[in-house]
Amino acid sequence: MKKYIISLIAVLSVLSFNSCMDLERTDSSTIQLENFLKNENDLKLYVYSLYKPFGSSNGDANVWGFYATLDAGYYSITENTTDILTTDKSNTNATSTLCNRHSWQLNSNNIMNPLTSKYFPKVNHLSQARMAYIRIMETDLPNKEKYAAEAQAVIGWTGMILYDMFGPVPFASDEQLIKWDADPQSGEWLPKPTGEVFLNYLISNLEEAIPLLPETQSDWGRITKGAARMMLLRIYLMKGDYQSAKPIAKDLYEMGIESGVGNIYRLEPSYQNVFSISNEKNKELILAIPCDGTKDYSPNQWYCAAMPSDYVHISPYATGSSTHRMRWDFYDTYEPHDERLNTIVASYVNNKGVTKDRNNGLASGAIPFKYDQDPSANGNFSRNDIPVFRYAEAILIYAETIFETEGVTPQAIKLVNQVRSRAGVSGIETIDGGIHVASPDAFREAILLERGHELYCEGVRHMDLIRHGKWAEYGKRGLSTADASAYNNDPNRYVFPIDPQVVIDSKGIIEQNVAYR
Repeated sequence: MKKYIISLIAVLSVLSFNSCMDLERTDSSTIQLENFLKNENDLKLYVYSLYKPFGSSNGDANVWGFYATLDAGYYSITENTTDILTTDKSNTNATSTLCNRHSWQLNSNNIMNPLTSKYFPKVNHLSQARMAYIRIMETDLPNKEKYAAEAQAVIGWTGMILYDMFGPVPFASDEQLIKWDADPQSGEWLPKPTGEVFLNYLISNLEEAIPLLPETQSDWGRITKGAARMMLLRIYLMKGDYQSAKPIAKDLYEMGIESGVGNIYRLEPSYQNVFSISNEKNKELILAIPCDGTKDYSPNQWYCAAMPSDYVHISPYATGSSTHRMRWDFYDTYEPHDERLNTIVASYVNNKGVTKDRNNGLASGAIPFKYDQDPSANGNFSRNDIPVFRYAEAILIYAETIFETEGVTPQAIKLVNQVRSRAGVSGIETIDGGIHVASPDAFREAILLERGHELYCEGVRHMDLIRHGKWAEYGKRGLSTADASAYNNDPNRYVFPIDPQVVIDSKGIIEQNVAYR
């Protein structure tokens, strides 16, 4: 069996899962394949096991999830390469600093260790999820189609993140998976496909899954029809296929109250409340990572990772590490009365009564807290759920697909303004003399900036700048003089390196990404 290509039988070893999703903690050591998948509860457990890679733990490689919220988490590691995030760390070899400078190398251990031990190995999960689909469909159990569709959506979710980080990665055909499952020693290295082939594989899984997924799930944090549509939309945006994205975006938009059609989703009246610990499971969250604040599986550490050590927290046990900062240049692009600024701290009075701001203590950037304080925070562990997809993004995607296929239309402007109105700012056509709607280029830039303002630190800026061809250009904005002087302008570094050992072990069948050859 070849590393990173397939790992099938071990799937059953991860059936115990996060209790905050109301999932049972099961002793999977007693479960054998021959007596598994005998009833619908087995199907449920099997599908639950597929969610493990999406947790928020920052532990070892066995539990590290994509949605870890420290320096090397998916949101942080990608957004630090953009014009939004920077760091207060002075260590020039820190992951966040290397990302700011686009200067990582194959021997940069602080970034290569998480990439090679915690992220790239999740290529395996594409095979695990597809094999789950195959096995489930082979049964005669009730509701098997729903569970199989959920497994297919996991393929789309996993692949979306991997593509954002590494570009296209290998995936096996059903025939290969079945063969290797029967004879694990027959596994083989597979080359990376083209980007189009890989994205089309994700699209086909999601398109098959969406009609079979429910609009709501009884367990918080599981994939729904709306969540799968969001995955599909992001992938279509990665392809630049706005024509195919538009009807999906319309369907998703019409699931929400703002459309005047549906009532599954809605914009929360207050931007802050979307991320409030007192307002979890709100109707704006299409999909979220449930967090129970424990170290083992699901803490949200973002707030305390952003918090300065002298910041006053409601919990006496909370500790800050001064890691995440928003670049002042990006902060200053917000309109002065934008209510989204209420989730970003530009000045504060510390625990000694001293005011800290950009001229004293916050020179590197504002504090992008995003979330509110958890009164029960202990160390840097909080219970705020982590947003994956929000209805606000669905509205902005629909606006963008209309614009890219029809031009600067009243409907596209209206959709952007639905999001802006919630933030307490004027219609996009009314500010700066209407310059933002005066031409296609201006409106495209306005939507890009609106997405940045609305979705900061939610894992989209990296993919947004890439698809607009602005990643290398914008990544340098707002950096310190030292960081700017060390900045690598190579546009091919928009994806991270493949694990060099995989390239060696595969004897070059899996090629290194272009910037690192």
